[in-house]
Amino acid sequence: MRYLFKEYALAAHPTTWFFLWLGALVLVPTYPYSMIFFFAMLEPTLDLSYAKQTNDILFTALLPQGKAGVVWGKVAYTFTFQAGMMLLTIPWAWLRTLYIQNNPISINANLTYFGFGLLALAVFDFALLTGFFKTGAKIGWPYFWGTLPAIVILGVMETLPHLPGLAWTNSVQPDHLLQQMPFFIIGIGAFIVSFFLTLRRSQRHFSVADL
Repeated sequence: MRYLFKEYALAAHPTTWFFLWLGALVLVPTYPYSMIFFFAMLEPTLDLSYAKQTNDILFTALLPQGKAGVVWGKVAYTFTFQAGMMLLTIPWAWLRTLYIQNNPISINANLTYFGFGLLALAVFDFALLTGFFKTGAKIGWPYFWGTLPAIVILGVMETLPHLPGLAWTNSVQPDHLLQQMPFFIIGIGAFIVSFFLTLRRSQRHFSVADL
């Protein structure tokens, strides 16, 4: 936990606290809500670039837990930041449904939305962090290979409501939210599993990386 605290207190990119509240964009009547997940992907990427520029990776590796501490801190920071951002988005999404029932240009912020979004984040984080910790320096290609499947997942999410018989995936009505629950459960499960897989794979990669 000390390494996680160190990430937020000393190593996080200055824009962290701004990005954390971008879930409020679901209050915008006509806005592509998928973009909120891309913001959740962009901020940890900025954090890794910032850590590279400030030599935070090397500094943390010199602490008692060495390279394992570096990986634990960065992985835990990424997942807790995104989890916090999603939790802060929920009350905004609920408030929106009280006044606006439909978004004409994007899927509504319902359980389908959160489920697919968490799945996209799970896949992105695994690709980004395991790729980054192969070197502890290169961020471009890991970001690309993480973003690519995330775009596909979010594209499927946006397409579902337009397919025959699947209009309920875009609804915010209580009975339809129950139908959407499997998407949400799968998304949460994938996000949790991704944390442990990403941590283990990243530690293995970084243990042999040359700093």
